[in-house]
Amino acid sequence: MGLEDSYFRECINCGYQRGFHVFFKEIKDGKAKLGLICPSCGQSYDIGWLTADIAEFEPKKEKVYEDH
Repeated sequence: MGLEDSYFRECINCGYQRGFHVFFKEIKDGKAKLGLICPSCGQSYDIGWLTADIAEFEPKKEKVYEDH
């Protein structure tokens, strides 16, 4: 596999090729699992990533970015 092939961008389930949404799932002791969700078919992928310690797992709303 060359460097041009060393990324995961296409959904294995439906073939969508424009990347993924990210999800966080609290697991234990202030840690969360990061995963990917296909925005087309909803298939989720466990990519084996865990966060560092998260002091608070309650999301807070931030700025909304508008299309220009």
